[in-house]
Amino acid sequence: MAALGRPFQVGMLYDCRTDSLIPDVTLWDLENLKKDLKIKPQKNTQVNIITLDSLDEKTSILNVTASLKASFLSGLIEVGGAAKYLNDTKSSKLQSRVTLHYSTTTRMEQLTMSHLGNQNVVYPEVFEQKSATHVVTGVLYGAQAFFIFDQMDTKEEQNRDNKGKLETLIKKYISVDGKRDLKMIDADKETADHLNVTFYGDFLLDHNPTSFLDAMQIYNNLPKHIDEDDKLAVPVQVWLYPLKHLNSQAAQVVQEISVALVSKSQEVLEELDEHIMRCNDIMKDGVVNNFSIIRKNANDFKSMLNQFKYTFQKELARVLPNIRGGDASEGELANILKKKEESPFKKCVITTWLDKREKEITMLRSFFNRINEIKLDIVINDLDTLIYNTSIKNIVCLTFTSLHVCQPYMSEMERYLQAPSRKSSYHLSEPSEELIIQNFRQHSQRFIEFAEINQSSKTTRFLVRSKADGEYLGATIYLYKCGHLINKNFQLPPKPETLVVDSQTEDSVTLKLRPPKCDLEGYRVEYKRLEDEEWKTVNTTDKCVKCTITELHPTSTYQLRHRAICQVGVSQASDKIEVRTLPIIKPTGRHAIKDKCKEITDGKLRIHLLSLKSQFINTVKKIETCSFGNRTSIKPSKTIMVLGETGSGKSTLINGMVNYVFGVQWEDDFRFKLIHEETSRSQAESQTSAVTVYEMNYQDCFKVPYSFTVVDTPGFGDARGIDQDKQITEQIRECFSSPQGVQHITAVCFVVQASQARLTHTQKYIFDSILSIFGKDIANNILVLITFADGQRPPVLNAITESNIPFPKDEKESPLFFKFNNSALYANNDETNSSDDQMFDKMFWDMGANNMEGFFKALEKMDDESLETVVEVLRPKISTALSKREEIRQTRDISDKHITDIESNKDFEYEVDVTETKTESIAGTGKFITNCQKGNFTCHYPCSLSNDEDKIRCSAMKDGVRTVCPGKCSRNIRSDQQHRFISEAKKVKKMFDELKKKYEQAQGELMTTEQLSEWFCHELETLIKLNYKLRKESHESIKRLEEIALRRNPLYFLGNIELLIQTKKQEAKLEWMERNKELQEVKERAEIITSLIRNEELSLSVEKKSQKRKSPESKCQHIKKLLKETF
Repeated sequence: MAALGRPFQVGMLYDCRTDSLIPDVTLWDLENLKKDLKIKPQKNTQVNIITLDSLDEKTSILNVTASLKASFLSGLIEVGGAAKYLNDTKSSKLQSRVTLHYSTTTRMEQLTMSHLGNQNVVYPEVFEQKSATHVVTGVLYGAQAFFIFDQMDTKEEQNRDNKGKLETLIKKYISVDGKRDLKMIDADKETADHLNVTFYGDFLLDHNPTSFLDAMQIYNNLPKHIDEDDKLAVPVQVWLYPLKHLNSQAAQVVQEISVALVSKSQEVLEELDEHIMRCNDIMKDGVVNNFSIIRKNANDFKSMLNQFKYTFQKELARVLPNIRGGDASEGELANILKKKEESPFKKCVITTWLDKREKEITMLRSFFNRINEIKLDIVINDLDTLIYNTSIKNIVCLTFTSLHVCQPYMSEMERYLQAPSRKSSYHLSEPSEELIIQNFRQHSQRFIEFAEINQSSKTTRFLVRSKADGEYLGATIYLYKCGHLINKNFQLPPKPETLVVDSQTEDSVTLKLRPPKCDLEGYRVEYKRLEDEEWKTVNTTDKCVKCTITELHPTSTYQLRHRAICQVGVSQASDKIEVRTLPIIKPTGRHAIKDKCKEITDGKLRIHLLSLKSQFINTVKKIETCSFGNRTSIKPSKTIMVLGETGSGKSTLINGMVNYVFGVQWEDDFRFKLIHEETSRSQAESQTSAVTVYEMNYQDCFKVPYSFTVVDTPGFGDARGIDQDKQITEQIRECFSSPQGVQHITAVCFVVQASQARLTHTQKYIFDSILSIFGKDIANNILVLITFADGQRPPVLNAITESNIPFPKDEKESPLFFKFNNSALYANNDETNSSDDQMFDKMFWDMGANNMEGFFKALEKMDDESLETVVEVLRPKISTALSKREEIRQTRDISDKHITDIESNKDFEYEVDVTETKTESIAGTGKFITNCQKGNFTCHYPCSLSNDEDKIRCSAMKDGVRTVCPGKCSRNIRSDQQHRFISEAKKVKKMFDELKKKYEQAQGELMTTEQLSEWFCHELETLIKLNYKLRKESHESIKRLEEIALRRNPLYFLGNIELLIQTKKQEAKLEWMERNKELQEVKERAEIITSLIRNEELSLSVEKKSQKRKSPESKCQHIKKLLKETF
């Protein structure tokens, strides 16, 4: 049996039931005992290197039997010397341990067999006392030493490698004879410096070793130390002899403890030691310094384990002697072991508890390692400091809520230790580990990412603390605002998903965003060119699902990412994507047109003013032609004239036509304007100031297969009066009669408002005024465009039907019309607009688009009408008659003013209009002309016939004679030339003496005053006769115009003018007096026209009056009278 440092001697009594020495009691006389003692040397030395630290390994090296091991485990024996090694267990699982064992024997002392006879027993009462079971019959002396080398590892996995290094190091510097050189190399020294040395031995040393080198020196000196003094040897092994063999009354061991029960007891104690070791590791972990609750729980847990261990050993110490002495059975030991497994201290429960605590520490260590790696400025467990800091507005606190969940289990352990006999049915029922880990990982990861990005904020700080909260397991985020906890489960924004590209252009990229959650305020989109370093940002609103990045470079690769924005910062950036902008492509269609236009508004709906080329048809009357695009001969052309009352919406309707033709869609964020209204004008005045011709030359993007021209007219009937209406009519005449003007027309479009139940007198006046200009062939080319319309039949259709205006009819005998609602043209089409408003605007847009399509299809089917019936031969005759009439009027005025001077032969100055004929080139215009060379007179311009042979078919010819030519020349003396003759009138001042000399030269003699007066009167009479002739021709021309025109000029009808006067008077507007004055002047001119119509009766009257004059003296007086009656 192993002595284990106990003071054995030969002849001593020993109780194997309790494994204890019986001091001061013996069977034999000591003097006799010494005589029979046999002593012999027994030299033996062993050296072992032990790499295991188990109890089995230790007891094996010390030759401890199972029974003795049971007594050691239960605390029945107290070891000493080198055997204290049995009590030394590792304090941490991170320890790498290698033990150097030195063992030597010196002598053997034992009794002879003759001395063991019963006759030699001196004190037989020992048998009766039954205090001992055995007697020591032999003792082996020697000494043992254990050098324990420990090294702390950072990871448990390093144990095996470090043990191997230590074993190699020890073998390198030990020797059996103690003569090994101890000079260490640097590598070995570095390893040795990290070792802790513990010495257990049977030697009395001057000092215990503190380093590896000390241990090696002591080890090498041990053989010498023993050899020099044999008395230093101690019992290392003993032999026992049962007393029952000497006397049957002696006490004896009835039953030995089975090896199985001993092994199970050993397992229990070793498990407890391992649990305690793990508690030590938990308390020593650096992470625990930040969370005192973990250290406290681990320390309390360790204390309860030690307490249970002590209780368990106490139970073993109580039952083992009873079993060995036969007072109890092994079943009692088995019950103790069973009871342990039914207690809160059973292995699986303790292991699970410790596993969870170690996992918590592992998670925390990982968390703090990550914080240290990225050098985050985070406060730990110091909430008060942050709360009382007034400069900090937000505190984002990562709160670990499950570091306290072990308390119920520890409470149950404590209750068990207080009453071990109480039956315990506790089962470890902590919350779901999986849920705790999931929440811990999720919140800690987001916290680190969020803190890293936002740690530079001056108003937001980040805190980590532990607080029990059963509602949120594992971890949660507490949000403090201005020192108050406002949210116990604040959701930090996670890393957003990768951006999705919706569309891209040469200078922009549109991205799709996931609608943010309620805790988010939006997104921050970051972008940069691949070669750039700095990121640019664009923030979106919380409702935005798309984001457009503008002002990008074409044909460039951009990196894009985005972050979620919450009330305390931004999230981690999403994964980057790369997008390459498109190369610069010349825009097509309406977009190309838009880029060439001037933007006049910059709101959500951008308005672009078309770029036009302008030239004047008539600079005096300001009739202008505005052209868009270049003319083309490939496509046909259509011409429309748009008429309407002021305020009917003509200008906006024309703008709508342009937008339709360009293909503008409702969803487009831009619109076009052809006509830009002057906002300074009142609604009572027409927004169009003069007749303007807009030439829209065909483009590839047109939705119609032709060019088209719009003749835009000012609104009739505005506040500027009849003179304005007259100017409009004259401008329209000039526009269609001028060589630079419009030569054909496809449709005349009247614009009226849908809600009018009847046509006003002004509207009727407009229709009659305009229709009087055109020939009857235009009757089938009149269209009605109705504005301010809705989905119903416009009431104004009935009024148009009743007006007998010659509009073309549809299959239902209703006027052919198209309806529009201009309110939708420039309406806000933004998606954020009110749903009801947008629905109606879209409906009106679609209605207008459908009607525009029908209108332009109808226009395409219409034939162009020539305007020859507007500008044919009748106009020059009337112009000539009026010129002659003006000449006679001036002659009459001169005669009236200076008749006295003429009669008294006085010289005087007078002013007359002189008509001069000039030439104007038409080269390069592509137009043809018919001139009379005899009279330097242009008979027809522009003429559609280019060859002289074809002039017989000219509309200015009748029966081979040009009807407008002053000399009625035949066709044969005309030629087609590259110029035309124009007449210009200018005022010239003359003296009467010059006129008198001119007349005397014509007569060939000097003229007396009486002769000159007689000649002058004769000239006046000749002019009056010529005027009668021209008036007659004018009368015929007017009758011809009335025959070919759709309507007689309303200003020819005195009844119409009277009706307009009465209408304006009834309106009682402020300007009605001025309008009434204008209408009175128009009335006077109408009377003159009426007189021309009645020219034949007037001519007969004048002829009769001319025949009544009797003498030359009364001739001048008579002529004056006739002039006054005529003019």
